[in-house]
Amino acid sequence: MEGAIREYREEGKVSLRFLAGAWDVPRSTLKLRLDRKIEGSSHMSGHKPVLNDKAEDELVAVIKELAQRGFPLGMKEVRTIAYTYAKQNDIRGFSENKQKAGYEWFYAFLKRHRDIGIRKPEPLSVARAMGMNETVKNGWFDELEAVIDRLGLRSMPNHYWNVDESGMQDYFVPGKVVGQAGKPCYQSTAGEKGETTTLVAAFNAMSCYVKPFLIMKGKRMKPEWLDALPKDVAITLRLSDNGWINKDLFLAWGEIFVAQLPKDGLPHLLFMDGHGSHVYNMAFMQLMKQHNVIVWCFPAHTTHWLQPADRSLFRSLKHNWTEVGLKQSRFSAASKLTKGEFLKLFGAAWRKSANVENAMSGFCATGLFPLDRKFCLTSNCNVILKVFLDI
Repeated sequence: MEGAIREYREEGKVSLRFLAGAWDVPRSTLKLRLDRKIEGSSHMSGHKPVLNDKAEDELVAVIKELAQRGFPLGMKEVRTIAYTYAKQNDIRGFSENKQKAGYEWFYAFLKRHRDIGIRKPEPLSVARAMGMNETVKNGWFDELEAVIDRLGLRSMPNHYWNVDESGMQDYFVPGKVVGQAGKPCYQSTAGEKGETTTLVAAFNAMSCYVKPFLIMKGKRMKPEWLDALPKDVAITLRLSDNGWINKDLFLAWGEIFVAQLPKDGLPHLLFMDGHGSHVYNMAFMQLMKQHNVIVWCFPAHTTHWLQPADRSLFRSLKHNWTEVGLKQSRFSAASKLTKGEFLKLFGAAWRKSANVENAMSGFCATGLFPLDRKFCLTSNCNVILKVFLDI
C-alpha cells in the first residue's frame, strides 16, 4: 500500500485500477488513502470512526454524568448528541438529512467503550411502582445530599435554582360560578380554544427571580407590544412558529440565566425536569458547565411533588392569570386578546405571583432547601418559611 501511494504521487496521473493491480491492493482502499479520507498506509479494519478518541471519551463522560443525574440517554439521544457535536466542530460523516449518527456508528461506539451499554428496563407492576417510590426518592436525595456537601452549598439558598415551563393560554374559564339551579351556565370566550404562549420561569431559594422568558407564536415582533407591560415588570420576549420552546430558545434562556448569576466563585445547582429541550441539549449543558452550574434532574413522574415551581409559583400564577383574564373578558366582551393586551395581563399576574413567599415555600415544600427529604411529601412548611422570612 505504501509503495502504491508513493508511486501515484511521484508519477502523477496513473490509473488507479492499473496501480491497484500492480501492487495487489484493493482499489477502493487505495482511493480512500489517496483522497486522505484515511491517513497512513497501514491496515485498518473497517471505517475510521467519525469522531476521534478525545471526542468519544467526552461523549462517554457526558452519558455517564447524565445517567448519574437522572438523565439516562436512549439510543436516539446518543446519536443526536453525536451528530450535534460533529456539526459544532465541523466534522463530516453523519447524515445531514437525518441529523443524527447512524445505527452502525452507534453499535461500533458501544463496542469501543465497554463501560457503557444498553440496559433493558424490567416490567414493573403498578403496585410495585407505588412501593418503589420511597426507594427512588431516598436514592435521589442521597446523591443530591452528597453533591451539596461536596460543593459546600448546604447553607447557600441563593445557589439553589429551579427552572420550568408553563403554557399560558388566552382562554379564560372560571372554576366554579353561581347560577340558576337546574339550568346550564356559560362563559363567553374568544374561541373554542386559546393560543399557547410558553413561559420559562426560574427562581432561587432566596426569592430571586430570573426575568420571565416568554415565547409567543408569531413571525415578527412589534416594539409596541412591550409598551403595554406594567412599568415594574420586565420580561424577555421571543417568537416561534407555534409558541413552544425548543433547544435554541432554551439555550437563549440559559445565556440570560448565567449572565445574572452572582460572581462569588461558588457553583450553583439548577433543578429541572427531563424535557427534551433541556437535557438532550448539548449546547445548553456545555454552557452550564462553563459557568459552574450543576444541572440536576428530578426522577421521572415526581415533578408534581419535587419541583418548587409546580408546588408554589405556577399554582399562584395560574390563579392570578385566570382572575385578570376574566376581568378583561368581561370588559372587552370576550374579544380575542392582542399581543399587547396579553403582555399587560401577564405582567399583572406575574407581579402578584413572583413574590418571596412563593419562592421560599416552593423550595421548602419540596424539601430542597433546607434539605429535608421528609418535607418533600408535605405542604405544611409554615414553620421553616417563618424562619426564612425572619432572616
